[in-house]
Amino acid sequence: MNRTVEIARKKNIVLIEDLQMVYRMGKVEVPALRGVDITVKEGEFVAIMGPSGCGKSTLLHLMGGLLRPSCGRIHIAGVDIGSAPDSVRTEFRRRRMGFVFQGYNLLPTLTAGDNIELARRIYGDGKRGETGVQQVLTLLGLQNKMDHKPCELSGGEQQRVAVARAVINNPSLLLADEPTGSLDSDNSQRVLDVLQELNLQYGQTIIMITHDSEVASTASRIIEMRDGRVLNRVQNLYYAMEEKRL
Repeated sequence: MNRTVEIARKKNIVLIEDLQMVYRMGKVEVPALRGVDITVKEGEFVAIMGPSGCGKSTLLHLMGGLLRPSCGRIHIAGVDIGSAPDSVRTEFRRRRMGFVFQGYNLLPTLTAGDNIELARRIYGDGKRGETGVQQVLTLLGLQNKMDHKPCELSGGEQQRVAVARAVINNPSLLLADEPTGSLDSDNSQRVLDVLQELNLQYGQTIIMITHDSEVASTASRIIEMRDGRVLNRVQNLYYAMEEKRL
């Protein structure tokens, strides 16, 4: 079956409608998002691209339940993450989401293996099982790096450890915020290849924030933002059109 058709048959894992975010600094209001509408299917790899200040990082933080919107609806995997109580949002992040940031955020005193195992224990219940864990480590090229501390790893290796930590419990959604921003071109490509393989081999749903069109081209769909708005709405309608044909 064509992968586009296969994805079109799946459920929406992200449903965002008229999402607005206004930051208030004293009496001054600064709009960051101005009525964003986005849907993402299970198993999609979507890049949200735009220049600094366009609202893409704010959008990612809202999807991750790290911020509350000023207005609008944001459902992630069936949970109204925008209006849910803090306790629900926290538990949802622990059990259902993975995060990869530009900075690797590894604990420097722990080995790569211990960084991953700590995430496995704190943020989930070992849903992958030992075989699944080894498969992920092999995919990421980390099977021989488990005893190394972050200072003994290259930047690309550290980011791959961060990716492993984020997906080790098979999250419903992986959010990646400029995951190659601190890497050279070779290591950037390795990390992007890993994200593609996680998406294609394991069906991992990924939303990646980037300002780089070359990085964005790794994804199966690009959503472009400017000034707090989505520009290419026609791309967001593509899967809805495919569904009508099925």
